[in-house]
Amino acid sequence: MQNVFVISHSSDIDGVGSAALVGAKYNVPSRNMLFTNYSKESVEYVEKEMEKRYVEGMTLFLADLGVNERIIGNFLRIVNNVKKRHGTVIWFDHHPWTKESVRKLAGRCDVAIVGENKDYCATEITYKELGVRNWFLDKFVRLVHYSDFNLKPKEVKTRKLIGIYALSIASYEMNGSREYANRMLRHIVDVISGSKFIDSKIEADARRFDMLNRKRINDMLKELYIRRDFALGFSDDVQTTAACMRILEKSGKNMGMYINLRTGTGHLRALKGDFSELARKLGGGGHPKAAGFYFGLKTYNGFKKKADREKVADFIQSRINELYD
Repeated sequence: MQNVFVISHSSDIDGVGSAALVGAKYNVPSRNMLFTNYSKESVEYVEKEMEKRYVEGMTLFLADLGVNERIIGNFLRIVNNVKKRHGTVIWFDHHPWTKESVRKLAGRCDVAIVGENKDYCATEITYKELGVRNWFLDKFVRLVHYSDFNLKPKEVKTRKLIGIYALSIASYEMNGSREYANRMLRHIVDVISGSKFIDSKIEADARRFDMLNRKRINDMLKELYIRRDFALGFSDDVQTTAACMRILEKSGKNMGMYINLRTGTGHLRALKGDFSELARKLGGGGHPKAAGFYFGLKTYNGFKKKADREKVADFIQSRINELYD
């Protein structure tokens, strides 16, 4: 349908999968889909692109996206632009939402299924709410559940597919161009819409990035910044879950963090505890044990000096002390 549009999360298969299910239900052309992460730059790109897409009586689906103080205004403008054109806004998410975000944003939607969900990822919520059913999508949704909850399926093929999705999507996100990332994520949507998990291009892109990803993670592990509650690494673009899990393994800490030297975006994974509030205080958001945040590159001179990296680690530890001690 030409008047159905999607904005979804760009950083993993849950966001791409949610978009694919909306596309399957309503026969949405992939050009009507936009993908964003939690960075201000990425959300501003989507807001600008939406200016070209507003039509009377449109329906907008937003999926696998929470909000934080830095970006709530952008999403509120998008929702208001749809509503003033007598459109419909539907939001499916499974990240923690603050009371203010629910009041300001979810309250403006026609349907808003949002907030921390320990049982279902966004793709599963979309699947259940839209009622899309066929043999392929059933298998795909189960795969996304394993991926998003960081579970290890028994089937070797499923584990391989999860790895291919993670690596290929990471490579597209880290290209540096929002236009390129969106184009390639739409390609994955188109492949899934054709009842295929991957194609030769997606697999080749994952294989190519895998070699670089392994090298960068190994280099990062040579210099970790360890504090009482976490260990922190700095690197150029790497696949975030793999990076954080390797930091956890090497440091023996409860929480592993990685900061991207190109973008200033940070990522955390924890073995236990709820650190979603920490992520929000650092300009991001996410789940209790898996979240993202942001540090300005200029503020810390691009993290080039060891002294600046030490400052970042000390600052994060101070925020943990304030919030949890």
